[in-house]
Amino acid sequence: MFQLLKTFVTVYEIRNFTQAAQQLFLSQPTISLQIKKLEEQLQTSLFIRSGKQEIQPTEEADFFYPRALQILETWQDTTARLQEKENFREHCTIACSHTCGVYFVPAIVAYLIHHHPHVDFSLQLMNSEEVVHQLEQNKADIGFIEKAVRSELLTQKAIYQDQLVLAGDPQSAYWLLRENDSGLRFANENYLKRHNLNPHLVHVNNNEMLLSLLSQGVGQAIISNLSVREDLSWQELPEENQRYFYLMTPKQRFRDIIKHILTSIDEYLAEKPS
Repeated sequence: MFQLLKTFVTVYEIRNFTQAAQQLFLSQPTISLQIKKLEEQLQTSLFIRSGKQEIQPTEEADFFYPRALQILETWQDTTARLQEKENFREHCTIACSHTCGVYFVPAIVAYLIHHHPHVDFSLQLMNSEEVVHQLEQNKADIGFIEKAVRSELLTQKAIYQDQLVLAGDPQSAYWLLRENDSGLRFANENYLKRHNLNPHLVHVNNNEMLLSLLSQGVGQAIISNLSVREDLSWQELPEENQRYFYLMTPKQRFRDIIKHILTSIDEYLAEKPS
């Protein structure tokens, strides 16, 4: 049954039998047979076959997908704990967007490690959209991002008000931009449009590299006040100089340990000086 669920989740996410077979190291006929077997057991159709390889999930599949993820998560957690039966260690994967992950989340993780010594934490750094994707696909337990993102599967809560500043050489004709789907990319593009600016653009997909370029006198950019270095010139923004960091969690998939960790995060935020 668990192999059938794993196959269903992979097909649902990829929407292609052949690519799902490649990812699972199975043959395409085996994938089709497993989906058919699962449909027979559930007595419902999960996919509409619109072509040789093209498929679309049914409403029943949309309903079943988060529940299949929850079943698999419970099974994986149970087997992992049994394999670690001597100390029964738990695990928690936290996905963070760049500024959150480097300048905000480490203090939270230090607090969590102190209060949950039996938990093995895994931290992953990516842009905000990727954090949401990881949470939706059950590849992360908790997410921290720098811009509001809609998701029917996730709960979003504003937890910190971040101050934005304009850093770098104000006379430079160059502007540094992060990659698409980055929270800072969104803030910078809004600023350029609002002030009708059309500078030469330098695209950078890493925040530390962007800061180093600014320190070397290359261009200017809007950044978080949390990331300002001593060797970096900057000035306050006259308008729209704030944004929020958000805590993202799945609506339906909570292991008990994740609930406890979220309670600890709330406690840390309540104790943290403003």
